[in-house]
Amino acid sequence: MKYQSKKSKELSKRMNNAVYKSHERLLDNALNQRKEVTDPSKLRERYPNFTDHQISRMARLNEKINAANDFLIEEQYYWLNPKERPSGGIEYRADLFDNNNDYEQDKEELQIINDQQEI
Repeated sequence: MKYQSKKSKELSKRMNNAVYKSHERLLDNALNQRKEVTDPSKLRERYPNFTDHQISRMARLNEKINAANDFLIEEQYYWLNPKERPSGGIEYRADLFDNNNDYEQDKEELQIINDQQEI
């Protein structure tokens, strides 16, 4: 019986260590991500064949990617350093992620495009 608890403790210790290292890797990977370009004029230079609509959508998407990566960095850092976690939690960019109107507009736009192809 004593052997089982010792084995269980060793396994638990190894699992906790693996989880901790996993969070360290996630933090390192997030810190090494390059910031995505959100400036429409710079995107226009990179992608001259894109329409204004495509450029604006790419800028919005890149802003979401940057915000998500910033959130991941903070979350992993505070998971590794729980005593430093702010009492109010980490800022959530609801303005970027809670708006489903863009999706609905895109569905409508696709329907218009499909209708126009039939003409």
